[in-house]
Amino acid sequence: MTAGTGNSQRIRHTAAKKVTLAHVAKAAGVSQATVSMVLNGREGVSFADETIAAVFSAAETLGYRGGRRGFGGATIPSVLVVAPNVTNPYYSTVIQAIQQAAGLRGYATSIYTTYRSLDKELEALHLARGMGMSGVIFTMLAHPEDVLEKADRKLPMVVIGDRRQDLGVDTVELNNYDAGSLIARHMHELGHKHLAYISTTLDEANPIRTQRLQGLRDTFGQLCPEGSVQVKSRDISPETELENVQIEHLVGRELARKCLDDKKITAFVAVNDMVAYGVIDAVREGGFSIPGDYSVCGFDNIFPSGFAGINLTTVEHYMRDKGRNALEILHNKIRGAASDRNITRVEYSHQLITRASTAPPRAV
Repeated sequence: MTAGTGNSQRIRHTAAKKVTLAHVAKAAGVSQATVSMVLNGREGVSFADETIAAVFSAAETLGYRGGRRGFGGATIPSVLVVAPNVTNPYYSTVIQAIQQAAGLRGYATSIYTTYRSLDKELEALHLARGMGMSGVIFTMLAHPEDVLEKADRKLPMVVIGDRRQDLGVDTVELNNYDAGSLIARHMHELGHKHLAYISTTLDEANPIRTQRLQGLRDTFGQLCPEGSVQVKSRDISPETELENVQIEHLVGRELARKCLDDKKITAFVAVNDMVAYGVIDAVREGGFSIPGDYSVCGFDNIFPSGFAGINLTTVEHYMRDKGRNALEILHNKIRGAASDRNITRVEYSHQLITRASTAPPRAV
């Protein structure tokens, strides 16, 4: 107890003075050089997750406000970009678009991954505040109510996600229900009657996935009352998503295999393109052809979907436009051009990109 109390007193005493890299280094138990490289995002240098967490935690606790500095010593305004992961090209493309726009506006960027963990999303807020970031962009917010309740309204924030009227924050949105409806109409026009929807975790923390399913189900049910949409999903924990960079592909492959014995199914709708790639592999490994035996659709239109050998029918989600637009909204908030009392909502429509993975169904 005595040691803990003394440490607390030392931290309060240090915070009353100008906090330096030396203070942060001592609190984190690392060198000043390590602190500098971690906080400034030094390229070409990597550290253990525990080291990075210790440095950011110490900087936040001590109230370090060093910021990123240019060659002339001036502080460079920084934006924290928060994403579930960077292995899915959807998020890496959005991040790159944000960085392109940020560079034009004079912002440095830092990337923080959450793997859809509430603790990580809240930690991202703490880091943004503790590091004196100019603002934060969530490329997806899995727990909006919990996170926004603890958000500091003085910290400009933009969320990229599903269309929701109840979020009191600036948003760049997609109507994923309509995206699911778009796929349903395409499948009906081709003549399919029995579909399988393949997805990773379907719950309240993943509204994009559930809205795509609901739009698919409702519209297909109206157009083809005699048809069906079978749902196959597998729950993925944040820990599993962190540990396995191929998890979306593996889930698509695993769940599609389970559907191949059902001869009524003639088409697969994957929750996103990465899962669709797993579906494609399962179909071909089973000795079947695409689209002769099975049609396959995805969502997002990430860049590999147009590659020869994949040619995936999918829904365009304008990743680059959304990323650039999110940064512009945030920039206007930061410089005070947008009122704190006004909420900016930008909604992108969808476009079906028809490629060689879909065709009329085989004879059942």
